Amino acid sequence: MICMGITLTLPALYTGGELAAGLGLARGAAAVMVGALLLGLMSIPAAVVGMRTRLSSYMIIEHVYGRLGAKLINLGFAVVLLGWYALTAELFGRTLYLASLQLGLPEFPEWSWIVGSSVLVTATTLFGFKAIDRLALFAVPLLALLLVGVMTRALQLHGLSPLLAIAPGEMRFSQAVSVVMGTMIVGVVLMPDFTRYARGLRDCLTASMLGNGGGILLATCLAMVPSLVYGSLDPMSYLSALGAGGVVLAVLVFATWTTNGANLYSIGLVVGSASSRIGYGEVILATGLVGTLAAVMGVAEHLLAFLEILAFVVPPVAGVYLTRWFVLRRQDFDPARLAARPAVAAAPMLATLTSATLAALAWVYDWSLTGVVAFESLLLAAILYLLLDRVLPEARAGAATETGG
Repeated sequence: MICMGITLTLPALYTGGELAAGLGLARGAAAVMVGALLLGLMSIPAAVVGMRTRLSSYMIIEHVYGRLGAKLINLGFAVVLLGWYALTAELFGRTLYLASLQLGLPEFPEWSWIVGSSVLVTATTLFGFKAIDRLALFAVPLLALLLVGVMTRALQLHGLSPLLAIAPGEMRFSQAVSVVMGTMIVGVVLMPDFTRYARGLRDCLTASMLGNGGGILLATCLAMVPSLVYGSLDPMSYLSALGAGGVVLAVLVFATWTTNGANLYSIGLVVGSASSRIGYGEVILATGLVGTLAAVMGVAEHLLAFLEILAFVVPPVAGVYLTRWFVLRRQDFDPARLAARPAVAAAPMLATLTSATLAALAWVYDWSLTGVVAFESLLLAAILYLLLDRVLPEARAGAATETGG
């Protein structure tokens, strides 16, 4: 439920509309299915590592990359989460602005709604996030049911055949798959956080396939039909046209509020783990300010590009720690061994940075073997790590003591 809830927010609904407009309904839905399936399959081994080690993703990364290396990796994740916060803040403010127009409220500029909603999210994260986050567990299934109702109503009013006949845009199928994977690729790397208390393989499969994979499948596909029917990416527009604006908007606002609060909360934890000199409150205030400025500047205009970049920048981390566990069989993550690890484990870090850089160059020059850049960057990181592990002294030193059952 937690994994699925992360996907049921405004960015996913906007993404669904973008994919439907770019590929058409049939091919867009097919791209979502492929991307969701790959996300689920990539999540399974990461979930298993979490179940068997009983460690958080940060601790696993620390064992693999070293203490300083883990801090660098996690600061990178903090930047990614900040990007998510800014995107969601802009879309959140835009939705509230459109809702205010629909309700006939006094008109204020869109940026004021972005700033105001972001201030409220920041304040919530500082002073009461955990209590509101518990209530979000009830909002997620309710929102899913309401969105199913919205899609069903749109189909009843307009039929499926006219939607299938709508001419698609110029988006490529492989690009759409990468966008879908980018929406939850961070969840693949952080899967141990959700499965460290899993009871067995069945829980890992459920969290991976239904949580990561099923969640993004549900969120994006539910937005495709109404966005095509009314020719709008803005959920507020088609919700109002279908007469479902009030209730669905209220639940969607609440779910988005808590999810973006979770982004800020996670940034606070990540930065706090990397530096004890900066307080949690200071991190939340600073990132809330930076994220709000980025939102006002229109960062959501680059939503698809952001998701594509995530699809090749993030997977190398999973490629390295999964290779360490399943291929090199270094499975002894005893905290006592951390003292013997170098501050920065050279082989994992070089493999991660090199594969991410090469994947970025391939993206810039539009070159790919399979079209699925997330899988390619993960596989490249795994191969580079295996090669570097043979030649770098600190990797061999760790191998002598860390091979376990």
